Amino acid sequence: MKKVLMSVLTIIILIGGSLYFKNQSSYSEYASMQDDKTISGKLITKDNNPKNVKTENESRHNEDSPEDATPNDERTPEDIALDKRLDEQRKKNERTYREEGRKESSIRPTIEIPSLSIEDIIGIYKTVDAYMRENPDRFPEPADDGTRGSTDDPRIQNILYAKKKSGIIAGYENENLMAWEVKKLDGEYTNLLLGRKSAGEEWQVLSEGDVYQLRKEMSDGN
Repeated sequence: MKKVLMSVLTIIILIGGSLYFKNQSSYSEYASMQDDKTISGKLITKDNNPKNVKTENESRHNEDSPEDATPNDERTPEDIALDKRLDEQRKKNERTYREEGRKESSIRPTIEIPSLSIEDIIGIYKTVDAYMRENPDRFPEPADDGTRGSTDDPRIQNILYAKKKSGIIAGYENENLMAWEVKKLDGEYTNLLLGRKSAGEEWQVLSEGDVYQLRKEMSDGN
């Protein structure tokens, strides 16, 4: 009887010890897992810092934003639309002149443009050619007639042929003024502002620049 009792007691002790150690082992594993979660949580919090995400989003936004939408751009929506239309027209003229030897414009003047004689046009070409040869670092040689000609930009025309003139065109008559656009080596277009004191005299380049530069120069900087 004692032997049976001792055997049962021994089995109970063994089972109890086994359960104890198993529980201890499970607890340790659980504690370890919790520690891992805590560490992982800290890493996730650090890696997903909202400030970093914001910085990346701002950087991506700046990369995706077009140049014509930069805060420093003073152009109006009308300016941006017209610049785009002029650019498309120039590219079309380059192609049609190369393929068919002709140019055209879909942009009509909004002010009366003075008529020039053949002699006037020849004189303008001579002045423009000379100016381009004097600046070979910026202009192609020989010049392509498909990439130069009188400007179709109404913003320049409206100031150039207005009744009241100021800035660098003050004192000039309409028939003695002309704006000529020319493609540069970098692919961009620039405008040459041409003038002469009277009919029969040689044309001179008064200034060069885009519409925004020339607009200020023809309006006393305003």
